[in-house]
Amino acid sequence: MTRALVLGGGMVGSCMAVDLAADPSFQVTVADRRPQALARLQAQHGLAITKADLADPASVRKLAAGYDIVLGALSSVLGLQTLRAVIEAGRDYVDISFMAEDAMELSPLAEKAGVCAVIDCGVAPGMSNLMCGYAAGRLDPCQSLEIYVGGLPIERRWPYQYKAGFAPSDVIEEYTRPARLVVSGRITVKEALSEPELLDFPGVGTLEAFNTDGLRSLIRTLGQVPDMKEKTMRYPGHIELMRVLRETGFFSKEAVTVGGQNLRPLDLTSALLFPKWTYSEDEGDLTVMRVIVRGRENGRSRTYAWDLLDHHDPKSGFRSMSRTTAFPATIMARFLAEGRFRRPGVHPPEIPGREPGLLEAMLEELQKRGVRFHARVE
Repeated sequence: MTRALVLGGGMVGSCMAVDLAADPSFQVTVADRRPQALARLQAQHGLAITKADLADPASVRKLAAGYDIVLGALSSVLGLQTLRAVIEAGRDYVDISFMAEDAMELSPLAEKAGVCAVIDCGVAPGMSNLMCGYAAGRLDPCQSLEIYVGGLPIERRWPYQYKAGFAPSDVIEEYTRPARLVVSGRITVKEALSEPELLDFPGVGTLEAFNTDGLRSLIRTLGQVPDMKEKTMRYPGHIELMRVLRETGFFSKEAVTVGGQNLRPLDLTSALLFPKWTYSEDEGDLTVMRVIVRGRENGRSRTYAWDLLDHHDPKSGFRSMSRTTAFPATIMARFLAEGRFRRPGVHPPEIPGREPGLLEAMLEELQKRGVRFHARVE
């Protein structure tokens, strides 16, 4: 029996816990500091729970030491310190945090502790990395890769035409963090929300894509690829609205004085905006993704591509973004527990993506859960 600890009982963490708990070889506990979130998980799914301050690394380290494997479903601001705490506890780790810091700086610490940690193991980053690692390992040379991804409400509603399928604070991070691309072999930094382009997706319609900092570890691990980009997709009109808010200063973390009170604009924006970005109980969502990797294989031009269009699951109650983010992490946790991939260090998903048969096994497991990627090779 593998004792698994899920850090965070929110939308993604709940989905992780329920998926793992369905496996008789796992004993699952969810940790969160919010009593209401824990009570819901216990009442609805019969999960074991524990109350803990997950913002405290010492608390995380002590808690993690009592389990065999840990999964992280926390916001990006807690990502690096949580990774360090779990490594110091000597436990294997699978994480989906969109942390701004370079998580691989902790790889020597993980190697010394004999810990295998797979980071960014959601949908994108996550599945996109697995696919890029897989394709790049077969192409010689690998000439370019493109990643497009978006999580959206099925029903478009004015004014935002958007709802957040994960922590809204991390959504705003996508709109403010400078985006790194690779153009003609050189790392190029561009403004988030820049270079919009329109793409048509069957079953969804026309979406607008914009630069975000989603390449992350691929810039280093696939540094031989001369052209790489990652873009986030929304319904048309969302980019301009977010650019107006950003340029006006509503996303700023620098305090301003209003009526004698110091206030961070981001805090006010969050208080006003996040309730409007929250899904209602019965509101459906979708996840759409496209990954295209081009190069040459055995001297011939070759393109590897994958498309995803996934909808919420009314039966389980889990939204698409929760499922497509959580399932890659839980499947990877099984791979670690089984020894299918267990190399000490901190690894982005493109590293296990190069392991023979691992991507195919991941896609097969996702299909069992109703998440179907459509692959093509040209």
